[in-house]
Amino acid sequence: MTQSIKQLLNFTLLLVTAAALTLFAGCSDDNDPVGGMDDLRSVSFDYAFNEGQLLDNVETAYRGEHQRNLTAELTISEMENGNASVTVTLMNTISGVDYPVHAHDAADPSTTPNGTPYNETPNGDIFAGGISGNGGTVSSTNDTGISYDVLVNEYEGFLVVHDPTQDISTTDLTTYLVLGVFGQTLQAGESSLRTQSFEYAFNEGQLLGNPDLAYMGDHPRNLMATLTIEERGTGMANVTITLENTLDGFDYPVHSHDAADPATTPNGTPYNETPNGDVFAGAIAGNGGTASSTNETDISYTELIEEYEAFLVVHDPTQDLSTTDLTTYLVLGSFAADLEAGEPNLATMTFEYSFNEGQLLDDENFAYDGEHPRDLMATMLVEELIDGRAKITVTLSNTLDGFTYPVHSHDAADPEETPNGTPYDETPNGDVFAGGIEGNGGMASASNETEEIMYRDLINNYEGFFVVHDPTQEISTTDLTTYLILGLTAR
Repeated sequence: MTQSIKQLLNFTLLLVTAAALTLFAGCSDDNDPVGGMDDLRSVSFDYAFNEGQLLDNVETAYRGEHQRNLTAELTISEMENGNASVTVTLMNTISGVDYPVHAHDAADPSTTPNGTPYNETPNGDIFAGGISGNGGTVSSTNDTGISYDVLVNEYEGFLVVHDPTQDISTTDLTTYLVLGVFGQTLQAGESSLRTQSFEYAFNEGQLLGNPDLAYMGDHPRNLMATLTIEERGTGMANVTITLENTLDGFDYPVHSHDAADPATTPNGTPYNETPNGDVFAGAIAGNGGTASSTNETDISYTELIEEYEAFLVVHDPTQDLSTTDLTTYLVLGSFAADLEAGEPNLATMTFEYSFNEGQLLDDENFAYDGEHPRDLMATMLVEELIDGRAKITVTLSNTLDGFTYPVHSHDAADPEETPNGTPYDETPNGDVFAGGIEGNGGMASASNETEEIMYRDLINNYEGFFVVHDPTQEISTTDLTTYLILGLTAR
């Protein structure tokens, strides 16, 4: 016996008890028959769509292609002979299809073929027929041979509206558009369509507890992913991947890789290297912010959430795609499981600069010529920030107390295009470094966080000159003999 049938049996037992109590109860409710002693009586009951609310079990909710706005009304009317007529009205029907609508007598599960708490053969004397949908509201009436009082007060059964778009079943409750107790209003339930979201932090090797498997590359480390699994009306799932902090103009390969026995895979990976396109395998176009893509799967929501074993991978679009090198994975997590943030494996590089003796241009004519002691040295520390920008810290050794050292990065330029024929822009690049460092008689430093230039570009691509000007002379952007330090930025 299925769990849903067991629940329906338990509900039936409660129904029997409630019916017995009703016979002895003197109070009335909104569904009491209308009319006086000499009038013909009638009573109506509303039935909401089957969201599993009758049994309080989402697993018994309807699953199929039919719109979930169908509702039903059951009206029991007394005829002149004292018997009842039963009218079923359906709202929001599909045009051109016939809805099987049945009253199923409650029964002892031990006597029914499939252990159902009702007779699978509907009771045609009460109601068993097809109602032709018309795209709106449609009704059908059956004149019964059962007295009005018996049908309203004593009859125990279920009212079912079957899905006309599926093969009819008298045991699979998920094919029922309406499932309610005969002669009882069924209130609307909460949507039974489920959704869950899972958050994935950047790959710092935390999934396997091994920092050696953390991402190594030039992509900023603030990329994050969200996996959202949404149940469709059919019970199948939509899988949506959302990436945050993407790079504009790059296509991110995002894959679900089925878990596998490493002994059976070509490279000993614990997953199939060929991604599972039925779940998710596609490219998400980066836009400089948040980007997403959805795949409508043919896999049930329950299976993806509870049974499917796999890995979710976001590959680095700035490198060649690899299905074996985990250090190229921006995100690496278990499918449908949150991945907490790991310790950021941020890159750093340090550059040392000696005093300007003309060595950069291999020409002593450009060596410093002034009164400052020649023991001043500089260190540039470039640190990767979580969003891919850079923090630049310049430290000067052997400074003069009370003097402010102008420290600049000057972008390389075509000498034919600069006012004084310099191979750099005389205006320093403040996004990299342009500031004063206060001398203190020893070591002094200052820092700048870039806004535009990224760490990877600064380290790999930026071309510029690093200059420490002499604070004891008027500043010059053309006389190299006034430069205490002259070197290449981040080199």
